Amino acid sequence: MRARLRFLAALVALTPLASALAQPPDLKAAALTAQLFRAIRTGDADTLTATLERGGDVNRPNWIGFTPLDFAVATHQPKLQAALIQRGAKLTEGVYGSPVHMAIITGQEETALSLMQQGATTLSTRPDKASTLMLAAAYGSPRVIERLKPAAAELAKQDIDGATALIYAARLGQNEATKSLLAAGAPVDQVDSHGRTPLMYAAQNGHGAVAELLLAAGASARLTDSEKATALHLVARYSGSAALAGRLFKAGAALSPRDASGKTPLVLAQARGFTELASVLKRAGAPPEPVFALPTTQQATQKSVAVLERGMKRFLARSTCVSCHHQGLGLAALGQAQLKGFTVDEGVIAANLERIGEDARQTAPLAQLAMTDSDKRELVPTAELGGFNTALVGWAVERTRGKKTPELTTMAEYVAGLQETDGAWRLGMHRGPLEKSDHTITALELQGLSYLLPSKRTAALRAKAKSWLSAAPTAQTEDRATRLLGLKSCGESAPTLQREALALQKLQNRDGGWGLTPGATSDPLSTGIALYCLRVGGGLPPTQPALQKAARYLVRMQDESGAWFVNKTVPPLNYYFDGGFPGGESQYASFGATAWAALALMEMKP
Repeated sequence: MRARLRFLAALVALTPLASALAQPPDLKAAALTAQLFRAIRTGDADTLTATLERGGDVNRPNWIGFTPLDFAVATHQPKLQAALIQRGAKLTEGVYGSPVHMAIITGQEETALSLMQQGATTLSTRPDKASTLMLAAAYGSPRVIERLKPAAAELAKQDIDGATALIYAARLGQNEATKSLLAAGAPVDQVDSHGRTPLMYAAQNGHGAVAELLLAAGASARLTDSEKATALHLVARYSGSAALAGRLFKAGAALSPRDASGKTPLVLAQARGFTELASVLKRAGAPPEPVFALPTTQQATQKSVAVLERGMKRFLARSTCVSCHHQGLGLAALGQAQLKGFTVDEGVIAANLERIGEDARQTAPLAQLAMTDSDKRELVPTAELGGFNTALVGWAVERTRGKKTPELTTMAEYVAGLQETDGAWRLGMHRGPLEKSDHTITALELQGLSYLLPSKRTAALRAKAKSWLSAAPTAQTEDRATRLLGLKSCGESAPTLQREALALQKLQNRDGGWGLTPGATSDPLSTGIALYCLRVGGGLPPTQPALQKAARYLVRMQDESGAWFVNKTVPPLNYYFDGGFPGGESQYASFGATAWAALALMEMKP
């Protein structure tokens, strides 16, 4: 029996584990390992001990390469960490690094320092070449940086994309880590494979305090990247910070150079709608520039479909996994585009559906076993982590009207059985910005299951989900938006949907977009989700002013490639590889943003 589920994003695509997963599993050993992970997930020390005494291997990794100690660290279980170490858990490196790395990327500086004190290795042979220093810089561990005492060679070391530790810190706005690296002598203008410096990443993502530190350390504001863009271009294209722009041209940034697309910072600021920034540039002496006409909504949508197709072709060729982003969200976008009459490469849809079908054929036998024997439930990959996220993949099959094969039906039955007693489907590990909302997972699971299973079977699922969606708190914009979408699927009344739609509209920013949380700076991902859900879940007409304003925001923020950029913030429990989409190390977050923005703009077609 071959159990090679790869519904999570590229987690095993380039590891030795990929070939291991093709081998027949040792069901007894796998079951014991799954029980260890379940005990860790629930904080059950007695079950952990009992499972180890029954022969559970304290160092046996699960299907994705996490060891029990990795998982105990990632889930903030210090007592269980100690118990595992006492039982012989190794402190050496695994597929994704050592327990020290797991502690760093999950924001546990004290745990990382303690593990280092106990002798855990800080060496890293991750395939993405991300070092301990880089991870500590990215995820705010200045005391780890000081403990490492990095030498010049380590400070200049580059990952697979050419990024240094200082670039990691600058990209995520880590002030204290930036100070520690600069104090240690980190090269301030070293560039990555895109020709970008730490200052450019701070500028792109609006991290003014980090930019100030870099400029004070001698960073040049005049350098250009491989697209001939300066830090000032990146401010004008993405973050729109007038204050940061002012600091850059005081540091010598030129006001009127043209990037590879022929645009000056002023042209970009005007096109993006950053009026305050445009005024600052004009007052500083930027020569006047014409305001270019933006593409129509239809043109922007077709352009986004083209870049999604190119990215999906490259990812399919470079990765062996079925991913929530490319085969899931990307395929849903292409299927919707086809339904809406846009030009779509049907070969891309067919190839990605075939990849999904192949994985279903390989995984269905194990899912069937789990459904007939409750003791085997957590043998299905990701179940031991507390989640089995097929929502985006199921939605993709529904949107593309994929063939309802017996294997897909088996997987759908299995997923239906994972609905919790309160009516929700939940993620085992939240990994924003693409996998962070249980509301989204619940709403989209209903979409796929309603397509793959008989209506009588899904009626009860919808009734339970409706109860949970109606009552569950919404901490972020996406929760509020996809609750509306889910309630629509559950047959909620029109007055209730109208109230939900109005509440979501009230979170809209003045620029027409929505941010990750209420009041946060607008971003294309949150805006795309909100606009799509208002149209599909709320039934608002495309002529509605709030929707028109949101569509204009998305059109303004689209890059020449057809993609929308969103910065990567998710901790790298997996590791980066180049899937061929714009955005460098932020390409997967940007792919998700592009798919949602495209889905939203498609709905604005009359």
